[in-house]
Amino acid sequence: MSIKIFLMLSWMKLMSQFVKKPTQKLTWTTQDYELGRNWAKTQPHPFIKGKSLWDLCYDRYESVNTIDNINKWLFREI
Repeated sequence: MSIKIFLMLSWMKLMSQFVKKPTQKLTWTTQDYELGRNWAKTQPHPFIKGKSLWDLCYDRYESVNTIDNINKWLFREI
């Protein structure tokens, strides 16, 4: 395991202690988007080491799709 991946995983584990996990579905507000983004950045990517869940969920064209993807991971709709 490279040092970069190790440091990123350690950082995600540390930060996940301070970021709240959303308890209900995220809506289309700025506060929900930021809450979902902060939570997703502290979760490991399910398939690729060294990346976060945010890398999988983020859609640079539509924030609505990003929030929907985060909701799917939060509530196991995938």
